Amino acid sequence: MDAASALEDAYFDYCPWDFERRASAEQRAAQAARQQRLTDDGATIGPHCFVSAAAAVFTDALRLGGDSYIAGHAYVTGDVTTGSDCTVNPYATVRGRVALGDGVRIGAHTSLLGFNHGFAPHAPVYRQPDTSKGITIGDDVWIGSNVVVLDGVTVGDHCVIGAGAVVTRDLPPWTIAAGNPARPLRDRRTGEAVRHRATTAGSGLADAVSRFADRARDQAAAVVARCWD
Repeated sequence: MDAASALEDAYFDYCPWDFERRASAEQRAAQAARQQRLTDDGATIGPHCFVSAAAAVFTDALRLGGDSYIAGHAYVTGDVTTGSDCTVNPYATVRGRVALGDGVRIGAHTSLLGFNHGFAPHAPVYRQPDTSKGITIGDDVWIGSNVVVLDGVTVGDHCVIGAGAVVTRDLPPWTIAAGNPARPLRDRRTGEAVRHRATTAGSGLADAVSRFADRARDQAAAVVARCWD
């Protein structure tokens, strides 16, 4: 392989959405052979998919819906199912039991960790069993870069999760969420801020701070506009 061909192959590792449009006959043949090896190991791969040769795909079960891709240096293990038009971008990690709906975007360096590890004090951690509740991601979900989604979480349809968030609890449909731990910020349909109310006596101060932050966010632009000289 000459330098130009190697560069083109590397390009698709990082820009796999261009494979259908730009790939040569030789590159298409190599991709077909790669997918056949996965299929021979039990995977189901839909039409117009791309799996980078630079991705580490060592799944117990893989069902990749049509028009989906796994980009370079992604790490995919366990029992993974995707709908159609799903993207696992460079350096993302998808492990354990993970189910994606249609049209899911997983940003670079994001981790979906559909398993956990025991850490009870009676034995060393490495001797304790793994557990898996699984992760479920709905349709039309955008998960930004450097997000971590923990085992047991369900993300509803049409959600957007901001970069760097750590998602420890379920998110209802149409939620825009961010932070560590992630919390709902807005409703994607209306743009209105989500109001957080105290659920226990001890959470009153945290709830008050949250409400103040929501009000400040809502009013900041108007305050600056009034005061700007």
